[in-house]
Amino acid sequence: MKIDITHEPPADIFQDRGKYLRISAALLSLVFCGMLLIVYVLFADAASSKNLETAGLALFIGPALIFVYFCEKLQDYKKLNPDQKKELAALGQKHPEIATYCGLVAKANREPVFAEYEASKEWAEDSGYKR
Repeated sequence: MKIDITHEPPADIFQDRGKYLRISAALLSLVFCGMLLIVYVLFADAASSKNLETAGLALFIGPALIFVYFCEKLQDYKKLNPDQKKELAALGQKHPEIATYCGLVAKANREPVFAEYEASKEWAEDSGYKR
């Protein structure tokens, strides 16, 4: 998610979260099916166990890698922990742009999410280098 703290916060920041949750749930169910197939191959004496083993591994590894990608996307929507909130408040005291952005987020009746926290930290670091 791309956040620019010099502009107003996006009104539809949570629009993709549901999509990512559904995709993650579907991929996790495929991973679970792959695990069940692998367990079946291990404990059953199936004649075509080599093909089933390959299918189980494919169902396990492929969706698991894609699942990790979408879980990383979901990390942007996490709530901030108290230490991160304190750090964001301290950044807001040093940089009026960050304080303005946080004020606009509060005006929208929500708390900053992790992506906004990271964008604020990056902006503060970049502005520190420019000075």
